[in-house]
Amino acid sequence: MTAPRPELVAIGRVLGVEVDELHGLDGVSEDDLRVLHGQIANRLSADKRRRFARVAALAQSIPGPIAGRLAEKFLPPAGGALAAELLEPAKARDLVGRVSLAYLGDLAIALDPVRAQDVVRAIPAARVGEVAQELFSRKEYAAMARFVGAVEVDALFATLGVATPHDLLAVVPLLTWNDNLDRVIAELPEEQIQQIAADLDAGELAELALALDPHRFGPIVSAVPVGTVADIASALLERGEYAAMAGFAGVITPEMLCAAVDQATDGQLAGVVAAVASGEMWAEFDHLVEGLDDRGRGRLRTVLGAAPPDAFARLQAGGPLGAEATELVITAAALR
Repeated sequence: MTAPRPELVAIGRVLGVEVDELHGLDGVSEDDLRVLHGQIANRLSADKRRRFARVAALAQSIPGPIAGRLAEKFLPPAGGALAAELLEPAKARDLVGRVSLAYLGDLAIALDPVRAQDVVRAIPAARVGEVAQELFSRKEYAAMARFVGAVEVDALFATLGVATPHDLLAVVPLLTWNDNLDRVIAELPEEQIQQIAADLDAGELAELALALDPHRFGPIVSAVPVGTVADIASALLERGEYAAMAGFAGVITPEMLCAAVDQATDGQLAGVVAAVASGEMWAEFDHLVEGLDDRGRGRLRTVLGAAPPDAFARLQAGGPLGAEATELVITAAALR
């Protein structure tokens, strides 16, 4: 079952309805849905924000322990989130240690991370990690994904550091990528990478490969046995993800690539060639050819020799190709 788009989940939460009750928004772009969410949230919360400004002012004036107990006892999460948006960041930093993780999890789900960005960034990274663990335990992946652009890099490290491999598999496809997130994924601890490789099967690793650019997936796949890599490639090819397979070729070892191609059918290799030609994936084609042994190149040459004329013409005209890829195309032309 396809997971609902996080932008639709956010709109449904603001309106108090389920995602399947939102009609006519399936074809709307993610950017436009974010704008719509902001407009709805601002409109609905204007009166509430004026009322909760008094609550926030009260919280600023009383000691942290008392404010925390009062908030958890008398403020429902939606109201607490509105009040939190109006707090001074220093006060918010103090309060997050005075309430339970369960309540903070409820607040995080109700909170608008854009309007509350200063407050969110004031929360210590260790506490963010604890809240993340609470949300992961509830499988609130869409809520987690909304905070990527609102938190600092140390909080992202804390968040993904407590994620299980299956948490990562669920949340990664929902993320909006930025430099901080790239850094965190690139610097995943070796122990966590090994755990991902051990806990996810080939089909699940293929899903993760589709959610990550090849260069982001490289460190993970390097920890996977050769046979499993071949199974990942088979899963991608069986799903018709030929462009992803071409990109995958650039981050695996020649041994892994040969094992993957050995399991591929000629029809699947033809799909990869078509994806390379239509997507002008010349660098990926170079990696593919350079990593193959003689048997693999022979199969690829045969597939190229039988490729549709338009696809083969694009390969001949494309480039620049490396010397080995160019030679393969030339020898394939003789078979046509």
